[in-house]
Amino acid sequence: MNDANTPLGEVTFVAFDTETTGTGPGTRLIEIAGSRFRGDQFLDRFDMLIDPGLPIPPESTRIHRITDELVRGRPDARAVLAQFFEFVEDGVLVAHNASFDASMVGLELTRQRRPPPENPILDSLRASRRMFPAGAHSLDALIDLLGLPRQEERHRAFGDAELVRHLVRKLIDAVEGDDQPLSRLVEQAGPPLTFGEFVLAPPALPGPLKLLEQACRQRTKVSLHLDGGGGRAKQQIVTPEVYYEWSGVGILEAYCAEEACSKHFRIDRLLKAEPGASSGFLF
Repeated sequence: MNDANTPLGEVTFVAFDTETTGTGPGTRLIEIAGSRFRGDQFLDRFDMLIDPGLPIPPESTRIHRITDELVRGRPDARAVLAQFFEFVEDGVLVAHNASFDASMVGLELTRQRRPPPENPILDSLRASRRMFPAGAHSLDALIDLLGLPRQEERHRAFGDAELVRHLVRKLIDAVEGDDQPLSRLVEQAGPPLTFGEFVLAPPALPGPLKLLEQACRQRTKVSLHLDGGGGRAKQQIVTPEVYYEWSGVGILEAYCAEEACSKHFRIDRLLKAEPGASSGFLF
């Protein structure tokens, strides 16, 4: 069991990284990877693609090179995260810009309505800024600054997790090595995060949308009346999945059979929800 006084050389770390469909509400995980290690010893790897249930935007594919064809038929996020958490066990998680990766996992946990694991998550970006203040601190910049080994699959989850593993080794050396307590590294990385901080709460629903609460729970179809512009209300049949508040804006995620994928809607642009009927424009 890792605690604040455990010597750094005895701490089991899991460097991890995610790849996603985007960065805003409705974003889905499409890959998660972890590199488990202790001291200088690499222990194990985890690397799985995820079928997000919706198309991957081209601008995202240009970054990580993950296409719809690569993820089609892969396990969903529920199954993959269950395996990832088993892999992590009681390890101390580390990610570069950890709040992003933790928030993406937190969003998936919001959808799954499952309790998050309590593992601490350290931010190697914050630690590197404090300990090596000169220059930029992206992983690409740190490859040159600190001599981190270049990875063949940069911007894929395992390649980036491996870079974080090697970066943690540099951070440990900078706090005087494996004999120092874990608390020394935490001082540099800042207060640990947890996935639970990023599980999103549902907003209060106005009266005309109250049906969404029951529909999400029972996965029953509803007819959404949306502001279609030009004074018209657009009607769309969906199966609501989850609703949550994202940066002060209520978001509904729902499966649309007509488009064969999940979509997200701003709740403040929904006029009402009724039991399912046909889709189209209402005049």
